[in-house]
Amino acid sequence: MKIAKWVVREHVEGVPDVDRIYQKVVEDVDVALAPDEMLLRTRYVSVDPYLQGIALDTPLGGHMGADSIMEVVDAGPDAAHRVGDLVQGFGGWRTHVISTGAAEPWQTGTFPMVFPEFRRLDPGWYDDALPLPTALSVMGGPGMTAWGTLTKYMTISPGATLVVSGASGAVGALVGQLASIEGARVVGTTSSPEKADHLTALGFDAVIVHRHGDEAGTVRDALAQAAPDGVDRYFDNLGGTVTDAVFPLLNVGAQVAVCWQWATQVGNEHTGPRLLPYLMFPRATVRGIFSPEWFTEENWRDLHDELGGRVRRGEVVCDHTLHHGFDSIPAAYASLYAGHAANRGKVLIEL
Repeated sequence: MKIAKWVVREHVEGVPDVDRIYQKVVEDVDVALAPDEMLLRTRYVSVDPYLQGIALDTPLGGHMGADSIMEVVDAGPDAAHRVGDLVQGFGGWRTHVISTGAAEPWQTGTFPMVFPEFRRLDPGWYDDALPLPTALSVMGGPGMTAWGTLTKYMTISPGATLVVSGASGAVGALVGQLASIEGARVVGTTSSPEKADHLTALGFDAVIVHRHGDEAGTVRDALAQAAPDGVDRYFDNLGGTVTDAVFPLLNVGAQVAVCWQWATQVGNEHTGPRLLPYLMFPRATVRGIFSPEWFTEENWRDLHDELGGRVRRGEVVCDHTLHHGFDSIPAAYASLYAGHAANRGKVLIEL
């Protein structure tokens, strides 16, 4: 059978130039499954800013990895899932995947990690209120990142000030909404006035428009005005200039969650102020966030009941921007970096 995939043909630093980085390859594959293997058809693919780091660490000629929803179309007798099952896992930018679905070590990167085993999706969890694509957003990794941070690490109390950098993405928007429900004053940063208006509609108390390359003093003054009593909690998606401006505002007992560092991984900002002194006096706590540590059956059920329940009741809004067709994947990915006001929440491709 013919299997199409997007492979990495060139390593390009900075904002992804998808025309240079990716190449479509179609292969004739003789599908002869081992007893524990499955043939899976990709239904939905997620594109996320962190994929730039994955692309840079992917050997040239290797397929591009990404989170996806797949349907089992054939399976060996000892396979983990059966024909017709829907599963979520790191299947990548491929029309079909041949895999056991086992956890897969990622050893080529700067920090070795393990992509979790494919998990079966319970059809009973998905309906008009929480459609299947939410398994890649509010009911998937982004939801687990936001919900997990606020239930496993960060404590939110009424009146506390929370700053979310890069707040208009799938994770940041959820963090802001959940913190607002708990009574926090929520300040977000985003890249356009249109996205700022959207965050205000979601309940953010203040939104700062900031783009990579803006003067450090500008964002520092805006944050000081938006958080006049200092910052109690910081959810960091950006790093760089915004984080440099937040740290001097940290209050005693502040908590910082480092989810991603756009400014370093994409913007190539590798120098900045020395921030450790701003942790010492307020006795602040900093924790790195890597949501697969929370990928347990119990946590998935709790996520569905708690965060999914809030979505069903209309307390939390989960936005998607849906693209269509395998050939549209690189362009959909590039749209994350183009400041598109049309992109809201999770960007997905339906194959």
